[in-house]
Amino acid sequence: MLFILLLGFSAFLVAGSAAYFSVLGIATLFAGSYYQTMIMAGSLELGKIVATSFLYRYWKKTTWWLRVYLIIAVLTLMGITSLGIFGFLSAAYQTTALQLGQVESQITLVEEQKTNIKSEIDQINARITTLNEARKSQEARLPSMSRRSAAPVYEDMARAAEEIKTLTTRIQELQTIQLEKDNQIIALSGEVAKVKDVGTFKFVAEQVNKPLDTIVVLFICVLIFVFDPLAVALILAFNIATRGSVLKEDSFDIKKK
Repeated sequence: MLFILLLGFSAFLVAGSAAYFSVLGIATLFAGSYYQTMIMAGSLELGKIVATSFLYRYWKKTTWWLRVYLIIAVLTLMGITSLGIFGFLSAAYQTTALQLGQVESQITLVEEQKTNIKSEIDQINARITTLNEARKSQEARLPSMSRRSAAPVYEDMARAAEEIKTLTTRIQELQTIQLEKDNQIIALSGEVAKVKDVGTFKFVAEQVNKPLDTIVVLFICVLIFVFDPLAVALILAFNIATRGSVLKEDSFDIKKK
């Protein structure tokens, strides 16, 4: 008896979950009449469960055309339920994927900014190196030059020293900005870590070298392939178990009499 109760609870829990997600998915698709669509879809889900139970309990007492129609109706409703679940999960994934895409785009932008900063720092360092080499060359020439001819050289060296000072200050500014960009990337990486919904799928997609969307769609298809058919199967199993229990009790009462 305990197992029958557990079976019934599981059957209605799975069927109820399938109905809930399917109704939400279908209602979202027809958002213009959201609540009306929910009532319609919910009624169909209930009708599917009742029709499944009816077919099992009254199979021999039902005319053939009603059996055929109810079987087609149940199978069609299973397909509709699966499509509703697919729509609900797809919409949920799109929301998460959009958030992830925005964060990853920001990370890419910051990485590009870091690359540009590094390139500018390299150019400045190259300019400083050129100026220092020029200064060394000028300093080596000074002893052999007269005071008059050395004056312009001293002016060039002073201008070079001033430029080196300005360039050094600019490098320090760029290094500070670079540090800020590193902190931004760390913060954004933390945001990516929060989007745990697709983390596993992203890892699988990278391992099999397939787009993330493809992996998620395949997973959803596998899920809906099991979800509603399992719900219907459990409803049938519950009917079989309860009917068998009733038959045993009736047989036991007859024997006692």
